[in-house]
Amino acid sequence: MEEKGKTIEELFHLGFHAEYPEEKIEYYSAVLESKLRDPRLWNDEAVALVWTNTGIAYCDLSEYKKAVYCFEQALELDPLNSDVWYNKGIAHSYLGKYKEAIESYTKTLSINERYDNAWINKGMIHDILGEYEEAISCYENIHVTMEIDPKYTLAWNKKGVAYYHLGKYDEAITCFAKVLNADPEYEDAKNNMTNAMAKLKENREQ
Repeated sequence: MEEKGKTIEELFHLGFHAEYPEEKIEYYSAVLESKLRDPRLWNDEAVALVWTNTGIAYCDLSEYKKAVYCFEQALELDPLNSDVWYNKGIAHSYLGKYKEAIESYTKTLSINERYDNAWINKGMIHDILGEYEEAISCYENIHVTMEIDPKYTLAWNKKGVAYYHLGKYDEAITCFAKVLNADPEYEDAKNNMTNAMAKLKENREQ
């Protein structure tokens, strides 16, 4: 890969538009290693962006430890960037470090409380940990209200699953009904609705 003779800006452009994550990492690494960055153009936020993009490329390669390292470097330069905290949460979750993932999503939301994907992902981690009340609280904070938005159906379905695990089948059915009203072909919600209705009927017959 030809890097000689390229300006820092050209290397960044090549990294940004590269097709493969390995190429992105190579170009971005060249930017980060260069001693020729003009500080008037490459302030802390700009360098943090390069670290962030490198981390995302490592995530694409499933190299999550390296991704976390990149995001931590970015946060040293730009500590209030909600996108970096969010991506760090994703990398931690893939590593099975759920406590760290929740901490990263919590930080994301302290910076931007309307970061719906962070609420969804945080709720999903609480689901994995069996912390269903906390999961429901996350899903209730999602701001999206448009039924055509995929996050709408995802959030209501996840919320219904959490209620199901708590044995609150009426509430679960209400959630699944909202999903199916927006998307009648949502297979997971249809199955969840069937299971919740069976459990509700079972409880009433006891």
